[in-house]
Amino acid sequence: MIYPASVAVTGTGSYLPSRVMLNDEFCSTIDTSDEWIRTRTGIRARRYAGPHENSATLGIEAARIAIDSAGLQPHDIDLIICATVTPHMMTPSNACLIQTGLGCRPVGAFDIGAACTGFLYALSVGEQFVRTGTCQHVLVVGAETLSRVADFTDRNTCILFGDGAGAVVLSASDQSNHGLRFVRLYSDGTKSELISLPSMVTTAPIAPSVPLPRRPEFLRLSGREVFRFAVHRMTELIDDAMIECQKIGCEIDLLIPHQVNQRIIDAALEQCEFPASKVMVNLDKYGNTSAASIPIALDEALRSGRAKRGDTMLFVAFGGGLTWGGAVVTL
Repeated sequence: MIYPASVAVTGTGSYLPSRVMLNDEFCSTIDTSDEWIRTRTGIRARRYAGPHENSATLGIEAARIAIDSAGLQPHDIDLIICATVTPHMMTPSNACLIQTGLGCRPVGAFDIGAACTGFLYALSVGEQFVRTGTCQHVLVVGAETLSRVADFTDRNTCILFGDGAGAVVLSASDQSNHGLRFVRLYSDGTKSELISLPSMVTTAPIAPSVPLPRRPEFLRLSGREVFRFAVHRMTELIDDAMIECQKIGCEIDLLIPHQVNQRIIDAALEQCEFPASKVMVNLDKYGNTSAASIPIALDEALRSGRAKRGDTMLFVAFGGGLTWGGAVVTL
């Protein structure tokens, strides 16, 4: 078995639905305003999937772009991993739908559910398949349709979320000091109630005479507690990454955080004294797209010239589970 010197990000792609939902459009149904939303979140707009779109179809489009940018064809892909908490169906998985939608040959395909940290979990799993020589090219997708699980009577949550997909191709590389430099993943299930999204599967009643409890319909989060958790973990992840980068002799050129809330990002940057000029933020246009937010921002950074090949990137994310994680990648 020949092991690669590194696992590189060789292609990126993103896809956003065409439907733009501006802040003002909420005003007719809930007590809010553009100013109220912007000052509390930094969000000005988000995208919503159309009636014939879902998280799998969004993922297919993002994946096509990523594969093309890697200079590959769908038949070159050896494994597909999709991070999502809003799969189109319980089964088949989004990854299987993406596999057939792309026209890939029969390869392994599965979904990962780690909420907003899901892309980093999927990135880490994909890296292992390439690093061990099992796969040459792994497609990693983050795809969400959070508009389908938002409570549009709750002004504190429905304004936050948008739909979209991002994707990367991980490939074996013979270049050292390149690709994924390190990944750190964490979870704490004792605080799982702070962010929750009910399953489409309900448990059977104990007896025919015992009715099932009404299943909650929407994503729920405890705003203040999540704010504190996110700021603390983001600060911790940035500080840890800076220490690790010193050990391996590299410097962070751009930080791409999970696009959750401008206040959270600003508070964390202030605590760890990381320069805002080196942070990629696009949540004002797309809102919180959960597992899709980092790959969407990465693709936009590369295509806009904000990042370039050779740059070292830091990804940090935090979300339901509770989960959090960080990754350093040299492009």
